[in-house]
Amino acid sequence: MLKGSFGSSKLRRSLLTCALLSLLLIAPASRAQNAGSPHDADIFGVRVGMDVPTTLEAVFVNAKRQPKQEKPDAKKAEGKDVRILYKLKEGTLQIVFADGKRVSEVQFEYARPLLQDDLKLLDSSGNFGNTEGGTGRDDRYSVGFTGDEKKERYWWRDEKTDAGYRVRVGFISGKLNKGGMAGKEIARKIITVVPEDKGKFAKASASS
Repeated sequence: MLKGSFGSSKLRRSLLTCALLSLLLIAPASRAQNAGSPHDADIFGVRVGMDVPTTLEAVFVNAKRQPKQEKPDAKKAEGKDVRILYKLKEGTLQIVFADGKRVSEVQFEYARPLLQDDLKLLDSSGNFGNTEGGTGRDDRYSVGFTGDEKKERYWWRDEKTDAGYRVRVGFISGKLNKGGMAGKEIARKIITVVPEDKGKFAKASASS
């Protein structure tokens, strides 16, 4: 009897341990899926070119907002453009609507920074690797800085849309003057219209 009880107790502990390990492994992946795959040209399902109702619905569904949270947490006019902001548990999401109509920029500041190594980003544009395998680097991205002062590292790649203009998917590091791991941490993801294609974007937005 004692032997049987001990065996049952041991089995229960083993099953509980397996369940906890499964939760620990699955939880980070689930959090990442909410915002979408980091390398995709969208954030919480929001893509450049989306109209206002489609954008609000995408955030509400993919960010798992609750009833009465259909609207953004903040809204600001920037000339003819409109910027909205969401404060989410995963981080801060900002969306810009060109002329208040179509998404021209999506930016997400991570509450918990990602790591350069996790995204397989190159150290510099001079390094080449492939996107296959566990040790390859993603050479689709160019590498530089956000400005001449070189305060933040910037990884970016351009992707053509069906509408004829290109979007730029980028990652921005932490402030380099903080030292430590800041240059290896990904603080923000940003998706914008490629500057040279803003005219094409405006034309496509006006005709849709």
